[in-house]
Amino acid sequence: MRAVKYAVLSDIHSNLEALQTALDYLADKQIDQYLILGDIVGYAANPNECLGLISKLPARIVAGNHDKAALDLTQAAGFNDAAYEAICWTKDCLAAEWSSFLNNLPLMHIASNCTIAHGSMDCPEAFHYLFYFDDALPSFQRLETPLGWIGHTHVPQIFMKKERMTSYLKEGTYPLDRNETYLINPGSIGQPRDHDPRLSFAIFDEQDYQLEIVRLGYDNQKTAQKIRAAGLPEYLASRLL
Repeated sequence: MRAVKYAVLSDIHSNLEALQTALDYLADKQIDQYLILGDIVGYAANPNECLGLISKLPARIVAGNHDKAALDLTQAAGFNDAAYEAICWTKDCLAAEWSSFLNNLPLMHIASNCTIAHGSMDCPEAFHYLFYFDDALPSFQRLETPLGWIGHTHVPQIFMKKERMTSYLKEGTYPLDRNETYLINPGSIGQPRDHDPRLSFAIFDEQDYQLEIVRLGYDNQKTAQKIRAAGLPEYLASRLL
């Protein structure tokens, strides 16, 4: 079986400028498959356009909590006020074809070499946040593949089962150990939360067994302007800057 080169994207959150910047960068990187870890929609003002781009990719895609809430507002019970207002707006403007697209997304996908989910592996429908190593233990107990990819926190991070540790991932390349089991968060395309406004995603080369975290600047001023023009909360615009 030929080794595969992956691009791993999470938490796009309707940010068209960030998504397009990432896809333009990846266009000549010989990517075989995209892994999309959920929360394609929510927060920003271009949900339909982002879904249109994602649907054209050779991708495995799972649903995030915002994707589920855009279909059923009862799933947004724990959202803060700004997130709730944004998901109500998203639900109202979502095209029927993209509502159907989101509705058909699984919560988890298991392949021969990796597993993907938005939050945790042990209970993907609960969308638990994994910040500390102990948070990841139930997911490691469920994980049957050497790699697990997760999003949800918007922070690039790696969890190592045998080493029993976790670490923040800065921009750069990381050789991985084939004898280790990993949970990896590539960070957020559309709304980074690690005090770096640049979008974040991962590239994984299966042949070299190497991880790369990529950070790119994009026109976040344009994204913020669109959020304001849509009448969404100012907080959702200013936090991008």
